[in-house]
Amino acid sequence: MVKLGAHVSSSKSLDLVFDRALEIGADTIQFFVRSPRAWAWKERSDIEKQAFTEKRKKTGINPLIVHASYLFNLASEEQTLRQKSINGVIEELRLCEELGIEYYVIHAGKAKSLNEEKAINNILRAMEIIFKNVSLKNTIFLVETLAGQKGEIGKTTREIQALIQPFESENIGVCLDTCHIYSAGYKINEKKGFKDYQDEVDTLIGIDKIKVIHCNDSKTPFNSRKDRHEHIGKGSIGLKGFELFLNDEYFSKLPFILETPKQGNMDIINMEKLRSLIKAPVAQSG
Repeated sequence: MVKLGAHVSSSKSLDLVFDRALEIGADTIQFFVRSPRAWAWKERSDIEKQAFTEKRKKTGINPLIVHASYLFNLASEEQTLRQKSINGVIEELRLCEELGIEYYVIHAGKAKSLNEEKAINNILRAMEIIFKNVSLKNTIFLVETLAGQKGEIGKTTREIQALIQPFESENIGVCLDTCHIYSAGYKINEKKGFKDYQDEVDTLIGIDKIKVIHCNDSKTPFNSRKDRHEHIGKGSIGLKGFELFLNDEYFSKLPFILETPKQGNMDIINMEKLRSLIKAPVAQSG
C-alpha cells in the first residue's frame, strides 16, 4: 500500500495536525513543531501531548514526520548561528522522541562563503554534538537531498554519503525530495535516469537508508539548482517521474509527502493524481 500525505499546519495545538490530515484524506503527514521562521521554542503542555497521542491512536495516521525549522544552518561558520541551530535541533528531537514520531527531516546546511569541505566538516561536528545530547530510539534523523541552491549541502549522493556515513551506528537515514534531486541534475523522470539514480544511491549509501519521499514537481528546468516546488504533473518533472517512484518495489513502501503550494484543495487533487499513477497491484492503496 502506498501511503500518501502532505505537510500540514501544527498551529495552535499539535494535535490539530490529525484534524487537518483527515480534511485532505492523508494516510501520513509532516509538520513543524515550531514556527519554521522563528527561533522561539514553546514547551508543550502535558494536556497537549496527551491530546496528540490520543488523536494519533484514534486516526491511525502514520508514519509521522517532523520537518526541522528552516532557520537552522549546521554548516554556518558563524558560531552563534551554528550553536543556535544545534540547540534548536536538540529541542525538536527531544520532543519527537517523547511523542514517538518516526522521522525528523532536516536541511543540513548552506555553505554560503565557505568551501564545501569546510561546510561539511561544520555539519559533521554539529551532528556529533546533537547525537551526544539526544539518544534516538523512536525517531530516525533524516538528512534531506537538496537542490544545491545558495550553497546547500546535500545536492549529490556523495555529499549525502559524507554526512551520514560517520553516524551509521545512530538512527539515521535520508529523505529524498523529487524536486530537489531533479533540480540537482538527476534525470529521474526517465527510466534510465531513474535506474541510474537508484543504483548510485544503493552503491553509495544503501537504498534502505531512504525512509521518506517528498513528492514535488519542479517549477524550474532540469539541473537548475533551484528549489521551486510545483503541483504534480504541472512542472518540468511531469507525471512519468512520479509513476516510476510510486510503482517501484522499494520506494512504493515509503511515505510520500506533498510539499506543493497550498492553494485551495490542491493537496486533495495532487494526491488523487498520484493515486491514479499507481499501477502495480502490490502498490495499490487500500
